[in-house]
Amino acid sequence: MPSLFPMLWNGAIGSSATAWLSRGQRAPAAARGASFPIELKALTNERPLRIELLEWEEARRRSDDWSGLIANSLEPNVFLEPAFALTSAQHSVPARRPVFLFVSDLSRGGDRGRLIGVCALTKPRGKFGTIARGWCSKLGALGTPLLDRVHGAEAFDLMLDWFSRNSPRTVGLLLPALPASGPIAGLIRARALARGLETRGFGNHLRAVLPAGGDAEALWRGTICQKRMKELRRQRRRLEDHGKLSWNCARSAGDVRYALERFLALEARGWKGGRGTALLCDPSVVTFARTMTRALSRQNQCRVDSLELDGEPIAMGITLVSGKSAALWKIAYDEKYASLSPGVQFTLEYTRRQLAEDSLNFTDSCAIADHPMIDKIWSERMPVLDIFISASSGRASEFHAAADREDLRRRARESAKRLYNNARGRSAVPVFKRPESGPGIGGVEPSP
Repeated sequence: MPSLFPMLWNGAIGSSATAWLSRGQRAPAAARGASFPIELKALTNERPLRIELLEWEEARRRSDDWSGLIANSLEPNVFLEPAFALTSAQHSVPARRPVFLFVSDLSRGGDRGRLIGVCALTKPRGKFGTIARGWCSKLGALGTPLLDRVHGAEAFDLMLDWFSRNSPRTVGLLLPALPASGPIAGLIRARALARGLETRGFGNHLRAVLPAGGDAEALWRGTICQKRMKELRRQRRRLEDHGKLSWNCARSAGDVRYALERFLALEARGWKGGRGTALLCDPSVVTFARTMTRALSRQNQCRVDSLELDGEPIAMGITLVSGKSAALWKIAYDEKYASLSPGVQFTLEYTRRQLAEDSLNFTDSCAIADHPMIDKIWSERMPVLDIFISASSGRASEFHAAADREDLRRRARESAKRLYNNARGRSAVPVFKRPESGPGIGGVEPSP
């Protein structure tokens, strides 16, 4: 089956996108800021723009404007919704809290203007170094910035100008975990070509996704062999011998709150609980999960599904939604029934129901590449990579030197991880790690 997301790294973006991208104007220089919040004002040919670097508390005061940008964004990212990003920042240790670049169009939206761009950045220790790093939560799967679908090119240009004017040592911006053929990646490449900037990709890999529509049985005929499907049907019948199988979907804020507690308990009873990596094992992480899911559920952007046996969950999943995109954020299953593959049974039923969701374009598995379970059920792949783009032209040698050092750092890190895991007799690649990219991501669990 052809990929839903063809690679576009060396190709041009569509003519319609090119037309509106060409309207973005590079902002002129402005005075350098000194501390948070740092503000840079720019005047394009048409309207004044403002860029600010804000700590999370200040960014929270503009959460309503932020939500307005999401409704008009070029590409959704539920992991940069205020409910996810700000809650993650609030419950992180200070050194790991992100800061946020806000770009506002002052010609509309009142005194503060209308937001046309938000980019989360790893908080610098003092000043940004040679590489400014975009932020992706350890519990997130994407680091895609939010850019206005009409004025996003101007917002992105001003972000790059901010670094070149306020952080002269910074040669480029490294944005983690972007859909490689998505609109934001296309915009970045287009602006690089238009401004004569350098780019480099890291951590290229493919992730399983589920497009909306279609027939589940037809999908699985191309991914699951007949012998395996026969065995899965047999296992479902054996589950039904233990009691009545049912499906429950918690959508309202109250139902999600109750269902999340059941999920946390189920996950903690499994291998993650034994290893100490379940959400419930870390007070700050579980507080984040509770706060985030409740906030998103109040906006109808979170649900908790469960496959139940006589009313008790044997497998559960948490889905987060932004715009027309969904993310299967977490899965847990009851290991008491491991021989009957409850995680796989859950995913099969989840797939049938997700294909029928008319409001969605696709669902992201949030899984590692070549995942042993989800890749056999979902056949489509989304290419994901980290994009490094230079902040200004004329610094190609510095940019490539920094990119080479980054590549060396990643290789060394991977080698160290392999040695460590081999010494402990564990898999060389930990589950839910973005290949050669920064922190690991959440996603689906392996199941027997």
